[in-house]
Amino acid sequence: MAACDHPGAHIRLLTTSAGTPAAASPGKGLLVAASLLAGSAGALAWASDGDSANATSLLSVVPRSLWACGWSAHTAWDYRQCMLLHQGTEGYDEALDAVHEACAARLLRLCSSNGGVYIKAAQLISTAQSVPVQYRRQLEKLQDRVPPRSLNAVAKVIQKELGMPISQAFSDFEEQSRAAASLAQVHKAWLHDGREVAVKVQYPGLQAAVTSDLTALAGLSALGAFLFPDSFDFGWVFKELKGSLAKELDFTQEASNAAGLAQRMQHQPYITVPAPVGQLSTSRVLVMEWIEGCKVNDAQALLAAKLWPREVALLLLHAFGEMVFVQGAIHGDPHPGNIIVRPRPNGTGRLARWLRGGWLRPQLVLIDHGIYTSLPERLRAAYCQLWCSFVVNDMRTATAIARDIAGEQGAEILPKLLKPGALQQMPQEERARLRERLGISSPADLGRLLQMLPRELVDVMRVNSVVRGIAASLGATVHDRLRINATYALKGMAWGREGETPVQDKDTIMAQ
Repeated sequence: MAACDHPGAHIRLLTTSAGTPAAASPGKGLLVAASLLAGSAGALAWASDGDSANATSLLSVVPRSLWACGWSAHTAWDYRQCMLLHQGTEGYDEALDAVHEACAARLLRLCSSNGGVYIKAAQLISTAQSVPVQYRRQLEKLQDRVPPRSLNAVAKVIQKELGMPISQAFSDFEEQSRAAASLAQVHKAWLHDGREVAVKVQYPGLQAAVTSDLTALAGLSALGAFLFPDSFDFGWVFKELKGSLAKELDFTQEASNAAGLAQRMQHQPYITVPAPVGQLSTSRVLVMEWIEGCKVNDAQALLAAKLWPREVALLLLHAFGEMVFVQGAIHGDPHPGNIIVRPRPNGTGRLARWLRGGWLRPQLVLIDHGIYTSLPERLRAAYCQLWCSFVVNDMRTATAIARDIAGEQGAEILPKLLKPGALQQMPQEERARLRERLGISSPADLGRLLQMLPRELVDVMRVNSVVRGIAASLGATVHDRLRINATYALKGMAWGREGETPVQDKDTIMAQ
């Protein structure tokens, strides 16, 4: 996700009204088209290593890229006509909104049809507050509604990866997928020993299409930057995907991440990670323990399961406070579909349940461990110190730490971005002076400023923004977040001083 997205409320507070699209240039349009078709040519030149799925994917590169090119040309024409006919008139804003809506609907159809990398890009764009709301509203439909592939396609991947048919690997295998994402889909199955498992299968031909599709997306991002130089830029989508896809396409890395979090959180009964089945997992197939539960942001389902939503919210804040401040290894994609909640196994006896008014103890189940952010030790320690400074309202120390992290401009902007309520409580005139000092007049300007921050810190801000939104929807308050973050910031400082102190002993340290 782009630096300019985090957090979304800050964009509205620190920027003036969004810019308007620039006039489209035929020359620039040709460059965009050339970059899109270059991806096609590059992919077709790539060997398919005898994989028929890869070969089929390579053959589909040209129509996918041509469709993307067509969307670019159509979009450029629509915005140009809007400017020529309406700019400077009273109806310009309404006309521009209509163009946003039409182009966003076409982009949804493009990404849904092209699949794979395009859907991943759409999911990223849908969470970007700097993108017009019409695009976010359309593309967020792909967060949970990705079209699944056929069982036949899934069976071929399993056969190739495991060297055996589905019937040999599993005693039973559900034909319909339980979930479909941008890069893979999940089926429920049963092992021959009776265990229920989740089988995550990468879409066939995906790896062959990645290079060409990323090149096509680079062309689309160039068009977005050209049309909206002062408003939003899709270039971050290309950079984000290029950096993360290699990791996400290797399921052995995901299994390793999951095992690492399970080991680090083994002392916390309120959180668990599905255990992988190593002998049935490869880089393209991942078999893990099946765990049933409620989606974390489904308050009605939580209540029906006798799980108190606010308690779930607090546990979520605790979990990510531990990851960010203490462990420095953070689950990088905590959207609601990746967090399940269930009653804690053997966690609420009859007496305890009576004392709790009938409520069961919840347990968080974290899934999809393909993306992780690792904080360098120096940055983790500085982040802990920064939050401790907020707690005691020592803004001089906070500014000094921010300067050490991100230079002079960072020293001024970082505490205001991170301290809860800092920007909201700032008078409008003071915010205007801050914008002037920092040269911020648009979301793009704020994005360029935030690019000075360490990439890992931007990732933490993104994760915290998502977690904060989920927790708030379940009843957590700003005070809850401050208290929990302060607790883990102090623990994180103790961890840094003690070095080799085991995680389970940090509570003892803080009590001394």
